[in-house]
Amino acid sequence: MPKANEMKRMRTLGVLVCGAALAVLPALAQQDAAPPPPPQGDMQGPPPGGHGGPGGRGGMNPERRLEMMQKQLSLTADQTAQVKGIFDEGKGKMEELHANTALSPEDKRAKMMEIHEGQESKIKALLTPEQKTKYEAMEAKMREHGQERHPGGDGPPPPPPPQ
Repeated sequence: MPKANEMKRMRTLGVLVCGAALAVLPALAQQDAAPPPPPQGDMQGPPPGGHGGPGGRGGMNPERRLEMMQKQLSLTADQTAQVKGIFDEGKGKMEELHANTALSPEDKRAKMMEIHEGQESKIKALLTPEQKTKYEAMEAKMREHGQERHPGGDGPPPPPPPQ
């Protein structure tokens, strides 16, 4: 039969091992845990890359916006190609405008709004009456979502990111 001293030492060692395991296991579990999947649904959270995703400024990037329009409006292949062309043209104009250092921020903002409004009218002209109704509801929801995230949206545009 082991001596009382040895039993006490073994009990202490057992308590220490259990305590160490209890302290380390939660940290190991957090390392192994995968992040939860993003919620499914339309426009939940900001698009990847922030500020409209890669190559975008504000709003949703054109590729994601086109995908969403295809899904929600049931665009035909011809409509999809035309909308893509409108987005590509707008992107080129926006890049050109962004590179123009002669314009004031206010003038740039006004020109951006003009480009955006031009895109909107071209897109609406391609849609059936049913699609147009859905599109306007979709746009209203996006505007509402933008106002929730950026209250007082009538102020000046945010400064350009540092380069």
